[in-house]
Amino acid sequence: MDPSDQADRISNLPDILLVLIISCLSFKECVHTRCLSKRWRSVYLETRNVSFKESDFLSPSVYANPISWIRARDAFVDYVCSWVARIDDQHIDTFGISVSYPKTYLDVIESLIAFAVRKRVKALVLDFSNPAWTTFHDVNLDELVVEIPQSVYDLATLESLKLGAVKQFDPTKLSNPGKLKTVSFGWMVLTNFEPLLKTSRFESLTINGCRELDFDTIEGNMRKVAIKNCDFSINCTFDLPRVDILKYSGDLFRFEFDNMNTIISEVEFDFRVLDNNNDESNDSTTAEGGMLCHLLNNLLDDGGRTATTLTVCPFLLKMIPRSEHPHFLRPMETKHLVLKTELHPREFNGIRLLLLNCPKLETLTIDLLPPSPIATASSYAGIDPQTYWMQNISYECQRETLKAVVVKNFAGGENELHIVKFFIQSECEHLERVELYMPFDLDEGRKMFANAKSEMLQRSSNRVQVVVHNS
Repeated sequence: MDPSDQADRISNLPDILLVLIISCLSFKECVHTRCLSKRWRSVYLETRNVSFKESDFLSPSVYANPISWIRARDAFVDYVCSWVARIDDQHIDTFGISVSYPKTYLDVIESLIAFAVRKRVKALVLDFSNPAWTTFHDVNLDELVVEIPQSVYDLATLESLKLGAVKQFDPTKLSNPGKLKTVSFGWMVLTNFEPLLKTSRFESLTINGCRELDFDTIEGNMRKVAIKNCDFSINCTFDLPRVDILKYSGDLFRFEFDNMNTIISEVEFDFRVLDNNNDESNDSTTAEGGMLCHLLNNLLDDGGRTATTLTVCPFLLKMIPRSEHPHFLRPMETKHLVLKTELHPREFNGIRLLLLNCPKLETLTIDLLPPSPIATASSYAGIDPQTYWMQNISYECQRETLKAVVVKNFAGGENELHIVKFFIQSECEHLERVELYMPFDLDEGRKMFANAKSEMLQRSSNRVQVVVHNS
């Protein structure tokens, strides 16, 4: 079919269908459709999902000049106000405003919140966080200046609520908590929250960078739970009988798992906030390794529960072999193991330990992270990356179940080649393919180098297919 004929078919659709189509796009993509033709300049304004993100509208170059930054922000806010004025009489399902340093625009923000309430939106995003924040320690409470009016608490149509860096939020004020399906709270003080968890019908819960939490139990019938860099006291207990996706990143606490789903599709643990690669004198103690082994054993109920996909971080790979009794780590039913790794020799024993305890593994993903300065070390504590993966050792998963090895951010480095060869040339009888994904920012010279190394890998095996993906 001629592409121009296909474009004409789209153009012949009535406006009501075009509005439904663009409402499925991100708001940034929706705005771009105005360049298609004169007709689209009016159609794109009728989208039902409106989300104004400062980061989508400001060029990265303006942040280098304070005056340019101020002018660009003022222009962004003016654009938001003019858009809202033009769509005052149309239906809106989703409304969002995301802008950092909101103190200058409090009156505008108040009017935008009133607009969203008046439209009786189903999804509301009010995010005033600073993109530079990484943990709750970065947040100055004096910067939290936006207050949530009672009209938001009373909004009966609300099904999804995302709040970031607001002054105060009191869950007990919600008039219709049972209506909410998706909630996200970030960069704020979060109190009086436990009663809401017990009585709500949330399907998805995200808590990011919150501090002064007055609860230590995450419970409810949520299907997806993500906890990021939060300030728990000592313990954190999960009681999630229906959870399908569980993601945790932040500090290492004493984790307990009470009533959990028997099969969890996706579990991710990220403790990189604790990783201090540049100071070997501050290596974590064996207690941390023991806590991490206990975490995995407890989550999976010593084999009674399954995490179909398990994603782990470099810190965990380094620490679990340091446990006083690393052999106490129990076998897991995991079928897809994702290793976020720098492939530093400190991580190698941890990788082996997980391979040993994933006897039913079908897919192994090695997600290569940018190396820290210490990651370029040639050896560590007698572990030589040149020879470590040449040892004649194989695991049950290699002999019985492993079908695919995926390497993300492959650039043809020596450590990458050594570990891939380990799987290609060992007793991986069921291994069908190795997929290599190059980083999107590789220059042509480095791409040619990585391609040459991938061809070398392919020549080393007639049985396994090596597939290269150029991002």
